[in-house]
Parts: sequence; structure tokens; C-alpha cells
Amino acid sequence: MLIEDPNIVSLDKLNSNQKALVEAFSCGKAHIDSYLKEEAYDDFFHGITRTFCFFKYDEKIGKDIEILGYFSLTVDRVTVTKKSKLTSKFNENENYVERKLVPGIQIHHFAVKESLQGQGIGRALLDYVFLLIYTQVLTYVGACLITVQSEYDVVRFYEKIGFEKTGDTRQTANSSMAIIIKELFE
Repeated sequence: MLIEDPNIVSLDKLNSNQKALVEAFSCGKAHIDSYLKEEAYDDFFHGITRTFCFFKYDEKIGKDIEILGYFSLTVDRVTVTKKSKLTSKFNENENYVERKLVPGIQIHHFAVKESLQGQGIGRALLDYVFLLIYTQVLTYVGACLITVQSEYDVVRFYEKIGFEKTGDTRQTANSSMAIIIKELFE
């Protein structure tokens, strides 16, 4: 793996050192940085999302020394149109019951520190997100998909992992994408 196991901490559990690292974080997109620093706490308080930070821990000094990135999760229901490649994948799945809206777990925000981008760190961190969803979220919540509302400049990143466009056009500023959970964990 490209990174040692990161310290994953819920936003509501940050210590003062971690809060300072969050304040210094930048992924290179002001609106995504702003979400973490200004909106994520409110969304947590109101039960809208849960946000977690990835920290690099230094055992020698006994504290986190860098924030690698962050993600937030929420529930989702997405329309998968007939144009989407996901439709044929659902038809191949013998256990799938056709629904107008498909339940999912949405990766509401996902960001990697700007200086770490393009090095495979994002993929490694996303694997931790998938593992958390599989071991902790899906234990209590039913879902068929993991979804993202991807900004257009990172669609290719998600496609390399296996996400497909859903054809859902509820947000024109982003591309609605999803991956079938069973495909990730088979």
C-alpha cells in the first residue's frame, strides 16, 4: 500500500492538534476545503452527513502530523437510467429487484491533500472508505450502490475504480456516478 494505515477520526472527535491540521488543509478547491472547515460540523449536528479525516500519525512524537484527506458519508437514493451501463449490470444480478430509486451510500465529499494528489494516495484512501462502509455502515443499513456526485475534472478517477455514470441529472454541476456494492466485495 502507498500509505501506512491512516488514523481515521470522526470530525466530532478531533483533538486540538487535529483541528489545527484541518484548518491548514487544502485539496486545491476552495469550495471543498470550505465544506470541511465551515459546513461539515453543521451537517453532522443536523444528522445530514458524517465526516471523517485521514491523519498521518507519527509514533515517535505520539501525535498526528498531517491530514491526508477527508470524506463524508450520507444516504442516497439514485435513479439509474436505461442509458447507464449499471442497468445491464443490475439485469445480470440474479438477486436484484428492480426499483425506480436504488438505495445507496453516498460519498458526499472526498478530498486528498493537494500535495499528495496524483500519487495513488486517493485510491488507497478510497479503499479505506469502502472498507469502513462494508464493515461498519452496511452492518446497519441496506444499500445496493456506493454513489458520488463527481466534479467533471475527477470523473476519470472514479471510472478507473469502477464507478459508472448513473444518467441521473438532478445535479448539473456534477456527474452522478455509482458502483454496485456486490462488485466491490466479491
